[in-house]
This record gives sequence, C-alpha cells and structure tokens, in this order.
Amino acid sequence: MKNSFTLTETLIVIGIIVVLIGISIPVFRSFQPILQLSGSVRSLVANLRYVQQLAITEQVNYCLELFLAEKRYQVIQCGGTEPLLEVTLPSEIETLSATGFAGGNKVEFNPYGAVKESGIIILENTENKRKNIEVRPSGFVKITD
Repeated sequence: MKNSFTLTETLIVIGIIVVLIGISIPVFRSFQPILQLSGSVRSLVANLRYVQQLAITEQVNYCLELFLAEKRYQVIQCGGTEPLLEVTLPSEIETLSATGFAGGNKVEFNPYGAVKESGIIILENTENKRKNIEVRPSGFVKITD
C-alpha cells in the first residue's frame, strides 16, 4: 500500500491555508497605522541625532526644519537653503506638530550638541494614537507616549 495524500485531504489543507490568510490580512491592516507611527518616530529620532552629530563634527549649527502642514521635514545647515536630507511622512501619519521650538518648526543644534530651544514634536496617526519626541536643552532626545 502506498503512503500518499488523497485529493480530498490536499484540498482540505489548501482550504485551511486560504481561510487563515483571509483572516490574517485584515488583522495586519489594522496594525499598519501603529507600525507606521512607530517607524516614523524612530526615523525622526535617528535624524535628530544625525543633525546633532553633524553640528558637533563640523562645528556649525545644523537644523531639522519641520513643515507641519506638508507633514515633512528636512535637515539643513542653519542659514543655508540646500537640504542635506528631506523626509515626507507616510499617509498613515495624520498630524505633525511641534511646541517650544524657535518659530514652532525648527530644531537647531549648536556645535556642543545642545539645542537652541527645547521642545516637543508630536506625531499622530489615523487611529488617534500619539507619540511625542522630547528634545531637551542638553540635546537629549527621548520618545514618550
């Protein structure tokens, strides 16, 4: 007698796999805005630290300028016009706001790694989940919920 699967057994296994995939796709889509928010916050924090390191290394003030209405930001040498890096936030990020910075939209690091003015950058996704990035006077960057 041969040990093999019948056509019925194979079709049942394929059916179970299809049902599991059908259930997992909507679940994954519900987590996507949360994953995009976390990824965007981590990326923004990494870029803040990059700006800080540029200022320290080159001994020149560097800025991370936020364009709140357009939900994007760019890294520039303060006073300059040519961006070194420009990032547009994903569509799942509904709100980008900032409080406390010069003009409300610029984080300026000096050659010592400190910021001109401390403040908080707030990102909010389409599900009203919010993450804050706190930038302290010493240049310390911290993520809070």
